[in-house]
Amino acid sequence: MQRQLFGSDEGPGRNPAEERRLKRPATESEETAGGDDDDLPPGTRRKMKDAQQKTRPSGSAAAGAASASSVRAVLQDFLEQQQRLDAQRQEAAARHAQERLALEQQWRQEMQRLERERLMLEQAWREREEQRRMREEARAERRDALLTSLLNKLSRDDF
Repeated sequence: MQRQLFGSDEGPGRNPAEERRLKRPATESEETAGGDDDDLPPGTRRKMKDAQQKTRPSGSAAAGAASASSVRAVLQDFLEQQQRLDAQRQEAAARHAQERLALEQQWRQEMQRLERERLMLEQAWREREEQRRMREEARAERRDALLTSLLNKLSRDDF
């Protein structure tokens, strides 16, 4: 069966038109593509040939419509994928903005707490400093009173 489909070298079933179709010469685009693409990876040349065959005009309007609809479907899929990616990026940006706002809020609260703590420590220092001054002033007053009484006593005893 395969020999009949692909043509065989022997037998009366050989068809000259079929042989010409199987042994068709390379077209100009295939010849130029083969010469410049020696440095391409192995699968690329095959992909390029497939793409050229897809882009060649076909005699059938149905094939053109099918090709256009497949291109349209690919473009539609691409557009939907881009829209999904954009939505994901927007969601990620929104999450990032919310996280940033939450961190800023935490930072502000921490700074307010530290400021309150600093004010409390400063107030406690002022109070301690005021108490120290009061004690020092009281000591100075007692010392002055003691010195005054001693001087008065000495001045009375000398006379």
